[in-house]
Amino acid sequence: MARQPRRWQKIEAHGPGHPLVWLIWGVPALFFLYEFILRISPSLMLPELEQELKINSSEMGASLGAYYYAYAPIQLAVGMLLDRFGSRKLLSLAAFICILGLLVGTQADSASTLAASRFLLGFGSAFAYIGAVYVALIWFPARRAALLTGLTAGVGFAGAVGGEFLLQQIFGSPPDWAHGMWILAIVGIGLAIAMWLAVPERPAWYLKQVGRETPHDLQSVLQGLKQTISNMRIWLVSIGCGMLYLPLAFAGNWGPRDLHTVLGFSEVEAPRLYALFYIGIGIGCPLVGWLSDRSGQRRKWLIMGSIGGIAGAAAMTFLPEDARDLIWWLLPVWGLLVSAYVLGYPLAADLGRRDAAGTAIAFVNFVGMLMAGMMVWLFGIVIDSMAHSNGHAEPEAIDFRWGMGLMTAFMSLALITILLTREPDRKLDP
Repeated sequence: MARQPRRWQKIEAHGPGHPLVWLIWGVPALFFLYEFILRISPSLMLPELEQELKINSSEMGASLGAYYYAYAPIQLAVGMLLDRFGSRKLLSLAAFICILGLLVGTQADSASTLAASRFLLGFGSAFAYIGAVYVALIWFPARRAALLTGLTAGVGFAGAVGGEFLLQQIFGSPPDWAHGMWILAIVGIGLAIAMWLAVPERPAWYLKQVGRETPHDLQSVLQGLKQTISNMRIWLVSIGCGMLYLPLAFAGNWGPRDLHTVLGFSEVEAPRLYALFYIGIGIGCPLVGWLSDRSGQRRKWLIMGSIGGIAGAAAMTFLPEDARDLIWWLLPVWGLLVSAYVLGYPLAADLGRRDAAGTAIAFVNFVGMLMAGMMVWLFGIVIDSMAHSNGHAEPEAIDFRWGMGLMTAFMSLALITILLTREPDRKLDP
């Protein structure tokens, strides 16, 4: 077992819930905030990037999707690595991978180099949310699992809210992609150092609690993965919550352009409006986590969230331009409702082995991000195909509405899948 840094030995001796565990969790949560800003950064300048790189919407969608194609498959490895080694070294290394992706992004001059940058960013970012949640599951009492899962997501979406404004300042007007990438890389270096200093090794009492006296038991980790991927209830949770997550992937890639094209908002105003969507999610994630912990139920809130997701997607599909002022309340309410997706992580952890919690929550993220990458790519194909069939040189409002109709269908499938899920057999520990 790795030796605990001296500064954290008293906290380890205290057990779960020491006041300073908020700091231990807070630094990885800030890394998730940073990662989310990296994720949404292209949405502010899609038309400019397409012109600069001389690519169409389908190629842009494929390049942006590279983030998710790296993020999703690595999730299974992230879960196993966390279960085996803990968060400290992995999160610091992940931050440096993000920095490398940003440096590649400064040289982007084609769809392929943009995709390479996004792939590296997705690879490094894959550790952020799962790593922060894993830290919370270890250092906080089990009764706070859903609350901390929601708070972690809320921190990330706070970055999305402020990030829309922050990124506009970083990239400037007109946006300078390379300059912005350099600034974000410098911030990443600071975060990597902070995580190395602030995140301790896993405590001895945690390893004993989960029945793993050593953190380097590879056979046990692989067995945990096998049991996770063979658990049909975890599959249902992952697919249902993955589809419920799709509006977030849409918002971070196509959302502002959709508002600009369909409802006529300016290219400056549209990203700021989508900050309202992230405000709804930022409020909803900790709120639904608290409600879930208080009631001891996950499934009920997931069902309610998926119904709200259907209503929100349908409203976004059919909202007429002369009623565009409704977007001011539609976006935050839609975000508030789909934030229930966050309950999939503690629900999967409850359904799986206790010593494979990292693998279970990573599997949920794996499925969700794989679906997100496919949706980002598919949305670009749909709007390009509809534009071509309608004789439009560039995708217009009706073409984007067809894409949003696809989102409504995904939300309906999310409800059906979540209805098939079940609560875990065992009760939560205090």
